[in-house]
Amino acid sequence: MKITFSAAAIITIFVVFHSAPSHSLLAGTPGRVVLDGQTSSYPLGRHISILKDDGGGMTIDDVTAPSAAARFVPSRDDSPSFGFDQTVYWALFRIRNGLPRDEEWFLELEYPHMDSIEVYYREKGGAFTVKNAGDIYPFDRREIDYRNFVFSIPVPAGQDRAVYLRFSGKCSKQFPLTLWKPSAFADKIITENFYLGIYYGIILVMILYNLFIFFFIRDRSYLFYVIYIFTYGLVQMAYNGLAFKLLWPMLPAWHNISIPFLIGLAIVWMAVFSQSFLHTREHTVVMHRSFYAIMAVGIGTMAYSLFGDYLTAIESAMKLMVLTSVIIIISAVICMRRGFRPARFFLMAWLFFLCGMILIALNKLNILPIMFITEYANQIGSAIEVTLISVALADRFNIINQEKKEAQLATIRAQEKYKLLVEGSGDIIFSLDEWLNFITANTAIMHHLRINPDTVTSMNFMDLVYDETTAAKVSKELVRQQIVALRQSSAPLSLRVMFKSTIASEPKEMQVRFERVTIEGKNEILGKATGLEDDVLLASFESEQQKFSIGNYLMTAEDVTDRITKNLKRYMDQKQISLIRIALREIVINAIEHGNLGITYQEKSESIMEDRYFEFIAERRQDPKCRDRKVTIEYSLDPERVTYVITDQGAGFDHRNVLGNHSRDANRDMDAHGRGVSMARNIFDSIEYNEKGNMVSLVKKFKKNGLA
Repeated sequence: MKITFSAAAIITIFVVFHSAPSHSLLAGTPGRVVLDGQTSSYPLGRHISILKDDGGGMTIDDVTAPSAAARFVPSRDDSPSFGFDQTVYWALFRIRNGLPRDEEWFLELEYPHMDSIEVYYREKGGAFTVKNAGDIYPFDRREIDYRNFVFSIPVPAGQDRAVYLRFSGKCSKQFPLTLWKPSAFADKIITENFYLGIYYGIILVMILYNLFIFFFIRDRSYLFYVIYIFTYGLVQMAYNGLAFKLLWPMLPAWHNISIPFLIGLAIVWMAVFSQSFLHTREHTVVMHRSFYAIMAVGIGTMAYSLFGDYLTAIESAMKLMVLTSVIIIISAVICMRRGFRPARFFLMAWLFFLCGMILIALNKLNILPIMFITEYANQIGSAIEVTLISVALADRFNIINQEKKEAQLATIRAQEKYKLLVEGSGDIIFSLDEWLNFITANTAIMHHLRINPDTVTSMNFMDLVYDETTAAKVSKELVRQQIVALRQSSAPLSLRVMFKSTIASEPKEMQVRFERVTIEGKNEILGKATGLEDDVLLASFESEQQKFSIGNYLMTAEDVTDRITKNLKRYMDQKQISLIRIALREIVINAIEHGNLGITYQEKSESIMEDRYFEFIAERRQDPKCRDRKVTIEYSLDPERVTYVITDQGAGFDHRNVLGNHSRDANRDMDAHGRGVSMARNIFDSIEYNEKGNMVSLVKKFKKNGLA
């Protein structure tokens, strides 16, 4: 006999809460159900006895033998469950028909993923009737066309009938068995289809709604969400048996592995969507990378489900689903605390989903019993989740629109500001992209740096920064780091930059101001390079003496050399001042690196090659031997000369050898101190070291007309 129930496809926008009808008290003794004509359904959990067949070799004759009776243990659970294993279990219950007519009842196993179930009962002649089902067989082999396993059990009038069931396979061994009167079972199907129609109706509506929004605004988050909902909808259909019935009824082998495969697929798209929605790259790099790890594990789960052990695959997939939900919730909390408003609804949605996932996982892992809330928590939680995430997407869309309007206003202001700065300016006005490549530059760049403004777009800003000496290379890297840091800050940046000029040995120093702006939705850096301004009191200046004691910070070397050359304008031109400043910077950096920090030339070269020079400096600076060392700079300026005395607290070096070499030899040998010393010797009138070699005195004399 084959009975077919058609499921009504129902889509509704109402939220309906359903309470399962209560059953009357079961009549009879434990292990026996008495049909009394009043009760239409009997949950069998506490009316069955269970025998564990460890070897799996017992036959129906073995389990019905008197010697096996003692091995059957009465169940004390409403829905006995033993979790995922490969053990074979036998179950026994008895039916007594107390009515004066023959009855036919339906026995339902409300778990559509049992690999194999066999039903045995004796006929009048003593032979056993055997019925087979399971998800290892094509769907059309089932006696009753339904997503769960249902068997018709005839019960003659006034007689008892013992029913034996054998459960086997690589699946969760759980036995939510119910005995149904056919009319009550038909009513159950109608009610069930109604609520399943609501659930899948919500899923379908959300897919179509968000797909429409995606085509309208072209935001990839909506597309990722649609794919995620679709894959998770397939997970639910496979889980409750509808996919086997409707989508792949002739593919039992695929159905048997479909759940872990589809869970892995859903997890991949869950992570992709969460990354996109939460903008984790901007708000939390750690969680952004965690999602990549989740994607990799999800893909691994899919592959393993195809070729590996099913029990391992399904247990891993369910644990991974819970873990992924936790990571998504943590990411949402972080993003919300960092000001991303749409994360609020997103967080609420995933909390509901996580609760459902935890309940279903605890049920399948035999920690929680089978009941309505554990069986349908996943559908309830996911229905609330997809609804709240759609609300979150709508909220995100509103925020994007508001930010777009603000960006447009900012763009207008930036364009007006740029236009005002550029027109008629003698300063270099330029703009850079995020990688510091030139976008525009005005004609002043030709006057100051001899660069055609039409060709500047093929250049990078850092290509123009002077780097002919070791200290200049360090200074260049510090400039680059400060400009890159500007990407994360809205505050303008102002610093002095040495630019290359047509004379390589005489760089041009300018004051440069950088400001981050957004133009037509793109982040750019607006810059202005200005010639160094003269101090209005410089004409009244005569002399000064100063002493500085600085820590081992390269940026401080930049600042102090700028300060102690500032008033040289009273007696020298800017080109000579720039050369003096470069030489002083070399000497001060040598005092920090090779003097106080004891860094050898080889150590410095290796750290630069490994692109960890500044990290290496910071590490050495924390060394207890070096931590408290200082560099002292004594500075004296009068109308006749300028004198600098630079002292470090290091071990010194063999200055006689360096001073004795020709500068070409020192440059060729790349000695740790050679470059700075040779440059200073070419610029200053005298250079003298103390005996130890950790103090140097540099003197530059002025001509009477004020020019060297």
